[in-house]
Amino acid sequence: MKGFLNRRIWLVAGSLLLGMTMHAQYLRTSYFMEGTSSRLELNPGLQPMRGYFNIPVLGSFNVGTSSNVLGINDIIDVLDSGEDIFLNDDLYSRLKSDNRMNVNLKTDVLSFGWYAGKGFWNVNVGLRADVGASIPQSMFEYLRRVNNTEDINGSFSNMNFNLNAYAEIGLGYSRQITEKLSVGGRVKVLLGIARAEMAVDNFDIYVDDALTNGDYTELNPYQTYGSATVNARVSTTMKGGGLSFDETTGQIDGFDIDGSNFGIAGAGFGIDLGASYKVWDNLTVSAAVLDLGFIKWKEGETTVAAPANGSFEVTGSNYQDFLDGDFLSMDRFNFVQDKEAAEDTKTTLASTILLAGEYGLLDNKLSVGAIYTARFAEPKTLNELTFSATYRPKNWFNIAASYSPIQAGGKSFGLALKLGALFLGTDYMYFGNSSKAVNAFIGLSIPLGKSRD
Repeated sequence: MKGFLNRRIWLVAGSLLLGMTMHAQYLRTSYFMEGTSSRLELNPGLQPMRGYFNIPVLGSFNVGTSSNVLGINDIIDVLDSGEDIFLNDDLYSRLKSDNRMNVNLKTDVLSFGWYAGKGFWNVNVGLRADVGASIPQSMFEYLRRVNNTEDINGSFSNMNFNLNAYAEIGLGYSRQITEKLSVGGRVKVLLGIARAEMAVDNFDIYVDDALTNGDYTELNPYQTYGSATVNARVSTTMKGGGLSFDETTGQIDGFDIDGSNFGIAGAGFGIDLGASYKVWDNLTVSAAVLDLGFIKWKEGETTVAAPANGSFEVTGSNYQDFLDGDFLSMDRFNFVQDKEAAEDTKTTLASTILLAGEYGLLDNKLSVGAIYTARFAEPKTLNELTFSATYRPKNWFNIAASYSPIQAGGKSFGLALKLGALFLGTDYMYFGNSSKAVNAFIGLSIPLGKSRD
């Protein structure tokens, strides 16, 4: 593809995705911090000690990275490889057979909550982005072999990348049903901003011995020496942007964005549900289901490209195309617009299930607890178990420490602090090149109303 998704773009995007991906959309370390509003994002059935108004954007900003493959500093080394990334032995030695990754970002442009009667109301307007990808080791193995030996026989499959970016408008309500039980929920209107998907279901190429012995001097330019097949597609949905195509050939020639025509490309609905129950005076259990919902993307804002023909002959005149450094260029495989494939598309949200238990000490000023979360993201569900200790003597002062062993491989811990209006937190501390999971949360919140200590 000319100027889009060429090899250089693949290198940069692939290396960033392999090493810079996120699991922590919600800050689990804050869950038992009664003085913070961020815990409502994990369970709408919980109630803060008082109302709040979060400073726009900075009031609730959550970003993080994780990877089952590389640490943060490893990525720097990968990017230094430039176009030789597939020949990078250090990178290749770290790869697994299935290199999965997930990215998500969440920030509230506006967020506030208040007590009214026996219930607590909250409103948020935010921006969210979710990315999922899977890159097989077999792709790197194949490209390394092509570059090192000029042997173009081989195959790989199941490589995919997807992105959903959308705005969220939410209204939440929680209420104390009994002295022991509180329940709550949040309804959300979702406005789709952009969607992108790229998938290579399979690629196979097999050629005669004439193209594997390294002697190309006697090749007949008109003779067929093998064949290649590819089953792949690229699609985007965006109002005011998307894939562009050459008017003459129909091939992808870039990606265009028209800022003056930017707008909503889809719409949907979501819901969060949560509850908390005090089993004993010091023991509380809680549960939540988050992000049950979908976004329906408009057909009119969707562009799709696929190979005009999934099978290609390898001849004495085009064999070099499969040996040169721009192997992954989409124009080689004649990716053209597929108007019939453009249709209304429904994407489901990456839902999360949460289960938690907490035991209070020192007149509930100190607590120890555990949280289990399962986020049903693509391409694979992300599980995490978090153990935490929380000290909360005052509404304006809360501090918590946590340990989440799964995503960070047991090599990190979390810390969160609420000091007046300022809230800082992380589930995964940064420890240099060993850090395969890193996240950070920052918030500035103004208290509203009287404290319910």
